[in-house]
Amino acid sequence: MTDGSARALDRAASRWQRHPHAADALTTLSWVVLTAVPMFTAESAIAVRPVGPWGLGLGLVVVAIVATTMMLFRRRNPVLLFLVAVTLPLVLLPFSLDVGAFAVAYAVFAIAVYDRMSRAWIAGAIAYAVTLALSAVHLLTGFGFTPVNRSGSRLDTALTWAAFDLLLLLVALLWGQNAGNRRRYVAALVERARILEHERDQEAQLAALAERSRIARDVHDIVSHSLSVIVRLADGTRAVFDADPDRAREAVGQIGGVARSSLDEMRRALGVLERPNGQESARSGTGLEDLPRLAEVYRGIGLPVRLDLDLGPSEHREPPASAAVDAQGIPAGLQMTVFRVVQESLTNALRHAEAPTQVRVEVRVTEDSIHAEVRDDGTPATVAAESVRPGHGGPPERGRTSGSASVSAPARVGRGLLGMRERAALYGGTLDAGPAGARGWAVRLALPRSGS
Repeated sequence: MTDGSARALDRAASRWQRHPHAADALTTLSWVVLTAVPMFTAESAIAVRPVGPWGLGLGLVVVAIVATTMMLFRRRNPVLLFLVAVTLPLVLLPFSLDVGAFAVAYAVFAIAVYDRMSRAWIAGAIAYAVTLALSAVHLLTGFGFTPVNRSGSRLDTALTWAAFDLLLLLVALLWGQNAGNRRRYVAALVERARILEHERDQEAQLAALAERSRIARDVHDIVSHSLSVIVRLADGTRAVFDADPDRAREAVGQIGGVARSSLDEMRRALGVLERPNGQESARSGTGLEDLPRLAEVYRGIGLPVRLDLDLGPSEHREPPASAAVDAQGIPAGLQMTVFRVVQESLTNALRHAEAPTQVRVEVRVTEDSIHAEVRDDGTPATVAAESVRPGHGGPPERGRTSGSASVSAPARVGRGLLGMRERAALYGGTLDAGPAGARGWAVRLALPRSGS
């Protein structure tokens, strides 16, 4: 078959499927023609037993009933069509009118296409069993089938009708199996496309939720850090405004610098939504090399921060391989995670630690992992909670969380600790936060350098 012929057949099949009612009407009309024409010519062609007007009238009624059933139920309920096609034409056998052969074949074909193939083979077996039974009756009594010719014996008639019905049923079954398999294959493709589209929508929703969670973490870290620093600087400025104007002026300048830096970080956090690949830029001001600047900001507002930063020996440092890798060969996402955890821990120490003498930040980079620890020696949370102003509750960030589990202190675990835990889990790391001995608080972060 040429490509043009194949395309023509595909176009014809597509038109046939687009107009199901017209297809059913043409199918029913073809059966009526195959059945009614031989019925009217049977008496003149055979003239063995006269059919008579009553036989022809009853035959037309049976044909009309079967044709109506075929038109209405060929697609929706082909099994019902098969039952009608098998049983109803039996009333015409005394008049030597066999109108059931083609009707049964059409019904078996419909079952194969619109129902299950197993039912089609069962229906074909039942129909052929009825044919064999009628052939046996005709062989013994001469009742039923129309003789194939004037001088034909009963055996010839029985064998002819048995062979004809068998051939007709096999053609209907095999043709129906081919058409049904094609139809079921197309339906399976459509269903698979629907499932894939549904999964794609779900993945898009999950990605949107993950992006919203990431942005919420960044916004929380930026706002919490900047507001805490600004509030502390503003309080200090008000305290020394009259006694030391120069120092107050310097504090106001620091407030402006912190606000501008926070605005830049906010633009970077929200600007990722406009990038096609949704990735952070390599230099976003939140890398390991920015930790000294962060420590200096907190030291400037009175928090005794001591930073120990160990980026590993120089021979282990790798040149940048992409836009997401800096001079130390550490992905920007890992650096941002460490920076945000240190930033959040210092903010918590600033807000909740009572009279700390030292806040130690240790960051150590090895060949396989990154470790960070922020420890202060301020008053424990249970004591600090007693000095909180009325109406503000206990220190929300002084809960305890480890890995993926979190245990509340007397106050609830705040969004900051949850955000740190989510950041660590995103890169396959662990985070532990809790009291550090009799005094103070410690946050410990461990990340694999292979995290992605």
